[in-house]
Amino acid sequence: MAARQQLGLRGQGAQSSERKLFTADIHEAVAPVSVGYDPELGLDVFWNDGRACTYAPAWLRRHDYSDEPTRRARRFSPTLWDEKASEPPRVGHTDVVATTTGQLAYLDALREFGAVIVTGVPSLDGEVERFAEVFGPVRELAFERVHNVRLDPGGYNVAHTSGELKPHTDFPSYAWPPSVQLLHFRANRTTGGESNLVDGWAAIAELRRTHPEHFAVLTRVPVPYQLFSEHEDTAAEAPMIELDPSGDVRLCRFSNQLAQPLRAPFDQVEAFYAAYRTLGRIIDSGRYRATFKSADGDLLTVHAHRVLHGRLAYDPASGARHLQNVYMEFDDLTARRRVLRGEHKPLPAQPLR
Repeated sequence: MAARQQLGLRGQGAQSSERKLFTADIHEAVAPVSVGYDPELGLDVFWNDGRACTYAPAWLRRHDYSDEPTRRARRFSPTLWDEKASEPPRVGHTDVVATTTGQLAYLDALREFGAVIVTGVPSLDGEVERFAEVFGPVRELAFERVHNVRLDPGGYNVAHTSGELKPHTDFPSYAWPPSVQLLHFRANRTTGGESNLVDGWAAIAELRRTHPEHFAVLTRVPVPYQLFSEHEDTAAEAPMIELDPSGDVRLCRFSNQLAQPLRAPFDQVEAFYAAYRTLGRIIDSGRYRATFKSADGDLLTVHAHRVLHGRLAYDPASGARHLQNVYMEFDDLTARRRVLRGEHKPLPAQPLR
């Protein structure tokens, strides 16, 4: 067998494990001339372009794409909420900011259940931003970097009122809405105002199971959304349900207050509203919903492409209520989790010697 070499590294050194062989330079007629297998070293392949390579057994197993069950087994499937959902997992602020174990507990809960509550966060101005930056960059959006949510007669959003706020996702008015939201309850001493969370993916799973025709409509028909103030504007048009290439749900946009009149063809309108009402009734049914009272210092984090958040009405004369929130990207938090677990570096294709 010809001497083994790392593909694409000849004469260049091995400073980086990134791919160096340009795929477009590989000739269309490239093919194996001979192969051999060693259980410890792996698969030897001699190619008709003169290259000889060995592929490690662990690398081959990780990248086996021979059938759909094998491919699906490698994809992460989060735990959807039951019809009678409980409160999200809770972790203590000191453990999260000071220990790797605490950070992993926080990140694991967010990845698995879509929501987690950090308790005992100092009720200081901007503390939510400082907490977020433990894990990654804060996403810049229109309006404020750190959003203040409190009663405001001149506010641009229904969150600035004291009325009920139906479960929704924030900023569907962006082509790519922020995928993580952190809400810090600096003060929450009013009568009422309990938090409502709904697992949107669980609600969509019910819709898909019981009304597949409605599910299909909501993956196709684009909905215009807009959020604006006197000096800022955000607007986008997209379906309520977005699927990944495997057909799994990866993004739910649901905001009754920001949805605008459709611009879809006339013959799609009735089918859309039938589907919209059905999904809305599932979301508002109480199934897959957790309702709880947040205390001063609680910091609620939600996977905002999955979990809808809202609140019950409250009496503004009964006490102080002030939240601050920032947005992040789920990719950054899951990347932080991989780094903390030491799982972020890919396996080498060739056996290490």
